[in-house]
Amino acid sequence: MFDIGGGELLLIVLAIIVFFGPKKLPEVANMVGKGMRKVRQAQAQFQSQISALEHEIKNTADFSDEKTNQINDISNQNNYIIDSAIENSKSPNKNSDI
Repeated sequence: MFDIGGGELLLIVLAIIVFFGPKKLPEVANMVGKGMRKVRQAQAQFQSQISALEHEIKNTADFSDEKTNQINDISNQNNYIIDSAIENSKSPNKNSDI
């Protein structure tokens, strides 16, 4: 992520010591650690929300596909009934000869 070598890291540490002083260094490190912890927690929470959203979208898509299949099945049944009724109305009625 950060391409920092040994020389750059030493320069950063020296700048922090000069800026904050050696007595405040543990306090600064503690604040940085807490900040990093909060960032990781926020990242984990965000990741779990994204996963929950993906799961909800998948379930909705599956439900939609299921409903579409049910509608197609009903439509096919209705078409069969209509086709059968049309065929029965076209064929001569054998009982009318009696």
